[in-house]
Amino acid sequence: MVKTEQNPGGTPIEVFDGFRKALAANRAQFYLDVASGPFYGFNRDGAEISQGTIQNWWRQGMIGSAKAPL
Repeated sequence: MVKTEQNPGGTPIEVFDGFRKALAANRAQFYLDVASGPFYGFNRDGAEISQGTIQNWWRQGMIGSAKAPL
């Protein structure tokens, strides 16, 4: 998943660093923001946004341990 010499098509580590920083700063808001935008593609023009999907993603994230995603 992370971009390395062995995985040049991976995601830069800075993206994951940003996720960790956002989780530590405001975990609840992180789960709303990710689901509202890039994860489900709701940030694309013309996307049909599902509040139920966003709220379910948030619920699943908040059920887990606060330490687990860090």
